[in-house]
Amino acid sequence: MKAKTLLGVILGAAAGLAATTAALVSLGNRRVDKWETLTQDDAADGDFVTLRDGTRMHYIKRDSATVGQSPAVSGQPSAVILIHGLMDSSEQWRANIDALAHTRRVWAIDLIGFGFSSRVTTPTYSMKMFARALRDFMDAQGIARASIVGHSLGGAIALEFAHDFPARVEKLVLIAPATYLLQFRPELKMAQHLPFVPRALIGWTMTHRRARERALRDALGDPAHFDPEELARRTRPMRVRGTADALVAMLGSPHGSDLPQDLARVTAPTLIVWGEKDRAVPVRHGAYHTRALPNAKLVIVENAGHIPQYEYPDKVNELLLRFLDQSD
Repeated sequence: MKAKTLLGVILGAAAGLAATTAALVSLGNRRVDKWETLTQDDAADGDFVTLRDGTRMHYIKRDSATVGQSPAVSGQPSAVILIHGLMDSSEQWRANIDALAHTRRVWAIDLIGFGFSSRVTTPTYSMKMFARALRDFMDAQGIARASIVGHSLGGAIALEFAHDFPARVEKLVLIAPATYLLQFRPELKMAQHLPFVPRALIGWTMTHRRARERALRDALGDPAHFDPEELARRTRPMRVRGTADALVAMLGSPHGSDLPQDLARVTAPTLIVWGEKDRAVPVRHGAYHTRALPNAKLVIVENAGHIPQYEYPDKVNELLLRFLDQSD
């Protein structure tokens, strides 16, 4: 084959690939535009508070009055704040919040970028940003100190908060915290160095029903716990406008953290809960946390996956209540 002919074949193939890629990107972006049809105010079930930086945080609050209980203690009940994981929302705590609220004031928050909270579309996300937002939320709600319960990403944020604002933390509960994830997942380390993540790629994943279903199934220890209605509830906040752009910004933000090397400074009483069959953040990470945190206890929930509070709510609620009720 002559050089000119070979060059023509290569250029033709490159042009075809570029055209195909452009078509897929365009289609992915159109899928996002058709998918993101909700606004914060139209879809939210709870209330909003405006933080210092102007972002709006959505939250659900429960206490003894809202769950039909007489106050069990005199004076102001203690405060508990629930923080969800990646690609989730306050909806995650549906099976837990009322059980905790019988004797406490409980807030389940939507992190900035998730649930029905504001979508920040600049690459300014970090553990410290989330921790500052939690501090601002507590200030706005008049919460001086609280027990912080965090799952996965929310667990890492809870640790960052306890590290940065120790006086604001009464107790910590970490459910499969993703603190060490970047150290043990090489593909996530590689993702840190990508120059950008196309909105269309996220759009294909977010809008594809089977991809969403697979994500929930993979998070479960027992496939019998899969519930299509639960999937629909968890999916709804992903349809808020700006979600894909916010995820692009998150993936483009700096992910490095010194927290895993500095956990000894987190001295709050800490309960660590892990699902025995967690494939997202393996249970061996629990041992790392227990060794690093000076005042921590690890409990493993048999047969549970990455979301034990959803799969086995009665077991986890009992663990939480027993721990929160203990005097130091």
